[in-house]
Amino acid sequence: MGNQIIKSRQSNFDLLRIISTFAVVLIHVNANVADSNNISFVEFNFCSLINIITRFSVPCFVMLSGAFILSNERNADYKHFYAKSFYKIGIPLIIFSFLMLIISEVSAVLKGTGFIEPILSLLKGNFNNYWFMFMLAGLYFLVPIIIRIKNTISKKCYTIGSFVWLLVAMISQLTSTYSVAWSFGIIFSFVGYFLVGNVIYENMSRIKFKGLYFIFAIVSYALLFLYRGITGFSKFSIDAYSNWFSPLIIIASICLFIAFGGIKIKTNLGKLSGYTYVIYLLHTKVYIVLLKLLEKFIPSVTGNYIVYIAIVTILALIISCVGAMVYDFLWSLLEKKFKLKEKYNNWVNKSK
Repeated sequence: MGNQIIKSRQSNFDLLRIISTFAVVLIHVNANVADSNNISFVEFNFCSLINIITRFSVPCFVMLSGAFILSNERNADYKHFYAKSFYKIGIPLIIFSFLMLIISEVSAVLKGTGFIEPILSLLKGNFNNYWFMFMLAGLYFLVPIIIRIKNTISKKCYTIGSFVWLLVAMISQLTSTYSVAWSFGIIFSFVGYFLVGNVIYENMSRIKFKGLYFIFAIVSYALLFLYRGITGFSKFSIDAYSNWFSPLIIIASICLFIAFGGIKIKTNLGKLSGYTYVIYLLHTKVYIVLLKLLEKFIPSVTGNYIVYIAIVTILALIISCVGAMVYDFLWSLLEKKFKLKEKYNNWVNKSK
């Protein structure tokens, strides 16, 4: 019975990861469409509504990471965790950063904008929406330290401290701006979500009526959209480092995280969930190409922004998912042929 619960919860959170990936792609496609000069007042506000209700994505990604990574005692071992994380997260990031940089350089040369701009964007961490990956790298660096501290204090102190950290992060992010994505201020702030995700996950069985949290999330979104209406319909928040920490976005994200913990799913979604990382790394270039292709060859579609956004988002997800499958297949072949994982593990063990 216990194993069934664990699998069910894993599938629940796999589903949340998949939905969050869809939301991230939708955020980026939607923002590009909202920037159009031809968009009407009603369409602009529709885009703004989409921008609000998809903002759970990054907080939920971070909470999911914290939930599982900080619950694994083995991750307190610095060398074990860093070696494992680099192989799983670092290598794909390096590969795709290099590929995307080449594409950006070719595009820059063709446009005559110069080859320095893509390099500067990469150094700042704002390249291809990869700011999230640079921030995540900072969180992963802190994991063994967090687990060791967690093991030295009481559960009550850890719980209170986690929510206080998120509260401080909210204040910090709503009053700060950053020039680089890997700024410690950004990493420091997302630690709040990281910790809270772990606390909620480890205490999920104590939370009653989880289904109600879907309603709480909807109410939070409604209040946020109402607040936006009161303060001015011309506002469209796109800053990558502040809107994740809007008080109502924090509440909605936490509520959705809890609500998914109460869903029972028998279907194994692990394989599809495993593709989400590469989908994130791929999707930016994909949706940009799709936007340009539709504008050039099927301009009639661009007149209906709801259809336009839906088509580009769905196609970008499908193409990026196929790309992730191809990458997974090719990487598996290379691993098998050259015994990459075995050699990597041997190298790590020898360096101990």
